[in-house]
Amino acid sequence: MGKEFGEFVGVDSATVALVTEDSDENYTAGPNEFLAPSAEISAEVSTNTKTTYYDNVPGFNYNTEGVTTITVTVSGVPAKTAAKILGKNYDEESGRVLDDGVLNPPDMALSFRFNKGPSEYRYYQYMKGNFSGGTEDAESKTDDVNEHTYELTYTAVVTTHKWEIDGKNKGLKRIFADTDDENFQQEAADEWFFAVQTPDGPTKSGS
Repeated sequence: MGKEFGEFVGVDSATVALVTEDSDENYTAGPNEFLAPSAEISAEVSTNTKTTYYDNVPGFNYNTEGVTTITVTVSGVPAKTAAKILGKNYDEESGRVLDDGVLNPPDMALSFRFNKGPSEYRYYQYMKGNFSGGTEDAESKTDDVNEHTYELTYTAVVTTHKWEIDGKNKGLKRIFADTDDENFQQEAADEWFFAVQTPDGPTKSGS
């Protein structure tokens, strides 16, 4: 079996970046920041198919795609990072998160990679979405270790900004690539997590 058909056998390098502008004119994002060591990342796409009937037979199929819901399970997220991605106030002077109970998460980009087979990878870049959740729980120590992970939900949407793709202007939800594809250059893989990826290459950093 060719290596291009390898199973997914691992995940790492979860990074996030603040989307500083997503408009008709520009798409910019801040620098990438390591989120946390990854335990599991799973994505589920919301899709719908509708068939219309004419003369008592199926006539047309209409297919739509909605948001992608990504469950991100990591070892733990530092309070300062959690405040940033969830839209909470972090007080630099005291090192405390001041949570007013209001949901106002900023637009974030999310990237990570899956191990693919023995030695290859699939790289992912989600362009825009919001984090929610941040499940926290713990239990008393015993003579055994009962570790508890930190779970976030990332809801990915299509960008407002559009790029010319196959002669049409399109917003994007994600970009992904396999290292066993000869057209995907090693240099691009090495630089994947330096900045948010766009069809034009790594995005220019916005403040």
